[in-house]
Amino acid sequence: MTDTTDQDLRAYREEAEAARDEPLSARAARPGWQRAKVLSVRLSADEFDELTRYAAALDLPASALARGWILDQLRTGSDSPVRTVERIAHELEQLRRQLVA
Repeated sequence: MTDTTDQDLRAYREEAEAARDEPLSARAARPGWQRAKVLSVRLSADEFDELTRYAAALDLPASALARGWILDQLRTGSDSPVRTVERIAHELEQLRRQLVA
């Protein structure tokens, strides 16, 4: 399984920023337009604040960071959907504990 590191996220951001003035190809689509479904996730105020601080440290919106984590797990996981969701929940809990420490 490949884990996206803070360094990877920063590299993706830098790459996108470097190419931001380049014209899009004719095949390019606006991200998000194909994503018509919304997932509501309930977090405590403290959990949300932790996620927001972590995302801000990476210069990312919290929603983009959470979506990236979820998509990374879905793409790399060969487990059942239930097992994948359980693993994501477990890893989010681990992250929460790390941020609190």
